[in-house]
Amino acid sequence: MSQAIPERVRDLLDRPIVVAFATSNPDGQPQVTPVWASAEGDQVWINSAVGRRKDRNIRANPKVTVMVLDPDNDFNWAEIRGEVVEFDESEAAVAHINKLSGLYSGNEDYYSFNPESKGQEQRVIYKIQPSKING
Repeated sequence: MSQAIPERVRDLLDRPIVVAFATSNPDGQPQVTPVWASAEGDQVWINSAVGRRKDRNIRANPKVTVMVLDPDNDFNWAEIRGEVVEFDESEAAVAHINKLSGLYSGNEDYYSFNPESKGQEQRVIYKIQPSKING
């Protein structure tokens, strides 16, 4: 069952707050990575590159958790549990990483901010449908 993203949580995700993104390694051990994220409709979108550890983990087990903590107020946080329901490897993934780069770094061209990755990776958006939101 999916859960809508409350406005308070959406407000956190609309800010340049690096979130903790948890996936499960093949042995069941959690793997947590700091990532950029956005709220898009009733989903949380996270952008990465195909083939990374988190990508392999998600393709094997799409259940994930996102943790966002307001750096200005330790009591304003959200844990978002859900499932990756779509892997978008289209050009939209490059547009999305550029959007995130603008929000987080002030530079809307991710590859000028991170030139060593240009042409070396396939971007992917993980579209997460929340099933439980705490906090």
